[in-house]
Amino acid sequence: MDIFFLILTSFSAAILITYFYFLSKLKNPETIKIPEEGNLADLKNGKLYYRWFLPKEENGEILVLVHGFSTPSVVWEGVIPFLVENGYKVLVYDHYGRGFSSRPKVKYTKSLYVDSLNELIENQKIEEKVNLVGYSMGGPIVAGFSEKFTSKVKSVSFIAPAGYMSLHVSWYQKLFYQILTFPLISQFIGVVAPSIFYGGNSTLILSTEEDENHVPQNRLNEIYSEQMSYEGFTRSLLSTIKNFNLFRDKSSFKGIGKLDLPCSVIWGTSDETVPFEGHKEMQKDVENLFSTVVENAYHDITYSMPTKVARHLLNFLKQI
Repeated sequence: MDIFFLILTSFSAAILITYFYFLSKLKNPETIKIPEEGNLADLKNGKLYYRWFLPKEENGEILVLVHGFSTPSVVWEGVIPFLVENGYKVLVYDHYGRGFSSRPKVKYTKSLYVDSLNELIENQKIEEKVNLVGYSMGGPIVAGFSEKFTSKVKSVSFIAPAGYMSLHVSWYQKLFYQILTFPLISQFIGVVAPSIFYGGNSTLILSTEEDENHVPQNRLNEIYSEQMSYEGFTRSLLSTIKNFNLFRDKSSFKGIGKLDLPCSVIWGTSDETVPFEGHKEMQKDVENLFSTVVENAYHDITYSMPTKVARHLLNFLKQI
């Protein structure tokens, strides 16, 4: 009994020492320094980082790009030049908890993301209808926004949208994600092992560099490492897993399928995060879906193959 107590005490002490060691290394998110080209919008739940990209000759259209679960707005850097060259005003931003935005201690629900997008649009005094693009988790966000604020939307485009993940995620993976939401476990992981969401690395490794316009690996490394160094990044991810049904959030897709909104989707056949099988299911949920399929493309298609993503978006937008 004494030996068991000694082992238990030693183990608990090791856990606490590890936790407080890594906690002491985390930076205060209030000290985040934003790039000179961007700005902060002071919204209800904190400050949201955003940046405008303006063309020399405007075509009168606005594109709002909404990133996914953990990758901040850096994922759009290869796509944006194509859109700007074609006359589109482009607005990108980082979700709360990611990139250069605040890390508020709130429940990261779908409503939080939808409402923060609406607040940003109002903050920027955008009165015309916008074209929304949602990548991965950004998919159900822009779908939910379009349902709730239909009068503000001209078109919706999806890139491998989360919401169809349950076709691929196994029961033990779901159990793993469920365990991550347990208070003490999530608190420990959020401080000690933020890279768990990148396969144990400080970045996502590009699946291919064949597209000369891909976001450079060192650029991804820089952004990912930086955002993980601030308190609140992993906390926001864990809260999202717990409060946002990413595995099968089809309600909003079916909802916009009933609206008179032009919709498009681009999907890679080798997507390891949101399986390509979801493409057929989405076609049932959203009628008249403008679709592009990219053979052998993975979930990082937005930043590894931006040329194909941009061409898809431009082909779709030019016909609506």
